[in-house]
Amino acid sequence: MTSPEVAQYPDQHLRQVIFGPYIADYPEQALLACIVQGWCLRCTVLPTNLDGESKRRSEEHTEVLVNCLDLGVLWDEYGIVGDLVPFTNDFPHADIHELLAPNLLHQLIKGTFKDHLVTWVEEYITQNYSSACANKILDDID
Repeated sequence: MTSPEVAQYPDQHLRQVIFGPYIADYPEQALLACIVQGWCLRCTVLPTNLDGESKRRSEEHTEVLVNCLDLGVLWDEYGIVGDLVPFTNDFPHADIHELLAPNLLHQLIKGTFKDHLVTWVEEYITQNYSSACANKILDDID
C-alpha cells in the first residue's frame, strides 16, 4: 500500500494511515531489520537461549546501542548489523521490528498461495492445452 487510507481513530478523529506488515522470508527480514541471521528479529534474546527472558527490540534501543558501541560488540552481543540502517529509520511512526510479520505467516502465504497454486495452475494448463499453447500461456503468466 503506497497511498494513505482515511481511518477513524477511537478519539473520533480521521487520519490518513498506511498499513503494512512487511512479509518476507527470514533472511530478507534479517537484512531489512539489520539483524544478524540466527538472532530473533523482534526481541533481544540470545540465539543460544531462544526460550530465555528478553525485551522487545525497538528502533530507539538500537539507535542508542549503535551510537555507544563498536561494530564488533553490536554484532556479537546484540545481533545488530551496526553499519546498516533500516529503511524505516526516518519514518516518524514506523519501527521495522514491529512491521515484520512472523515467519509462519510468510510460510503460510508463500506455501499455500504461491508455491502450491503456481504448481496446480501449471499442471492444469499443461494437461488441458497443447504443448505449444500451454508454453505460450505459461510464458505470459511468468
